[in-house]
Amino acid sequence: MNRRISINLLKYAVALGLMVWVVWSNWGDPRGTVGKIVVGGEPDQSKITGKVLSYRPEESIAIERFAANGEDTEGRLEFALKKTGAWSRYFRELFGLSPGGTIVETNGATLEPGAVVTLSGISRGLAYVWQSHVRQGEPIHGGYFALALTIALCSTLLTFVRWYILVRAVELPFRFLDAFRLGFIGLFFNSFMPGSVGGDVIKAAALAREQSRRTVAVATVIMDRAIALWALIWFVALLGAGFWLSGVLIGQGAEQCRTIVVLAWIVVGSSMLVWMALGLLPDWRAKRFAGRLEHLPRAGAALAELWRAVWMYRCRPRAVFGVLMLSWVGHVGFVFLFYSAVLTLWQPDSGQAIPTLAQHFLIVPIGLVIQAAPFFPGGAGIGELGFGLLYEWLGCSEASGVLGSLVQRVINWTLGLLGGLMYLRMRAVLRAALRHEVVRADEGELAPTPTR
Repeated sequence: MNRRISINLLKYAVALGLMVWVVWSNWGDPRGTVGKIVVGGEPDQSKITGKVLSYRPEESIAIERFAANGEDTEGRLEFALKKTGAWSRYFRELFGLSPGGTIVETNGATLEPGAVVTLSGISRGLAYVWQSHVRQGEPIHGGYFALALTIALCSTLLTFVRWYILVRAVELPFRFLDAFRLGFIGLFFNSFMPGSVGGDVIKAAALAREQSRRTVAVATVIMDRAIALWALIWFVALLGAGFWLSGVLIGQGAEQCRTIVVLAWIVVGSSMLVWMALGLLPDWRAKRFAGRLEHLPRAGAALAELWRAVWMYRCRPRAVFGVLMLSWVGHVGFVFLFYSAVLTLWQPDSGQAIPTLAQHFLIVPIGLVIQAAPFFPGGAGIGELGFGLLYEWLGCSEASGVLGSLVQRVINWTLGLLGGLMYLRMRAVLRAALRHEVVRADEGELAPTPTR
């Protein structure tokens, strides 16, 4: 077994181990857990109010839930109380997260049977989902899952169109069908190879084999990823500023969202200064700089290649702007994809809070960047961890973020397998067409077809 295979097997083992740990740590109690208990309060969509039936400190609480009118009851509910160990509390304080254990506010009253309490910070962990949807057979929201799958397919196909524009912008012979053929094989390897950019290596190599200008061919793939990332930051900055000015970023998680917007604008401002400075650079100086980069040890060739790609497309601003616009449309789709994935298993009356749609427009791009970590196949494990922490950072249930990521992963794996099958089908058709052309050419040399 060579070194490369050993490293890849290690990556799969790490990703699988991380995913198992994330699932285990968010398995929870089948009854669900409550993060905060306040004596008194009014019914609210994101909270549950009711009369205490039984209360066991640090173990569980059972209530008779009040209806929205605050008078009628809707049945008995029981929740486990959250427990947090010493090490967990230390790391939560280190990263500025909530304490983790259930907070009880009595406001001077006594928490005993008959008292009216309001429960919030409710988490329906993976054990609850397994209990309700697998063992008890409660249906999932199939409409949201179908919507997420449709959006994922459309957004993915849009990335193929985006790449096609970049390839044609540098005048390489490339058909629309070729973009889909190589895009499908890239999609397959993106889903199952270590990192969400593993398929780009395969796609770049396949395109380079079919082109005489191989360096330029590889540069198109590099710039496709770079422009998509740049568009992602612009996406967060522009939408976040709009949400901020319109007063949407209020309530739970608002401060964290405003922090994201500020950081996005810092990156956008810095990158725009660099982009404008590149426009003042003469061509001969850009080529000389690439030559100097090549002499750097180890990473010199890769840095020179990246620099040539940036410079090549800096001279084609119309193509870059068109791809930027398509990337924004695709990012909107990916946000709705994740939001629909979360709603697939979420119950509106569960008392479990999830971020708003506006907040998803700010955290989903961050989650996608985390998911693209190069050490994990398709972002497995690290994606679930990232979305779970982002949800908790906004004061919502970590388990909901993990569940949304798992549903999204099922969709991505489905599309990845579909992409592999489509590539094999299109490759077979292409080879058959080439053989047919060869036969026709041979027959034409032996017996030319008469013209009319």
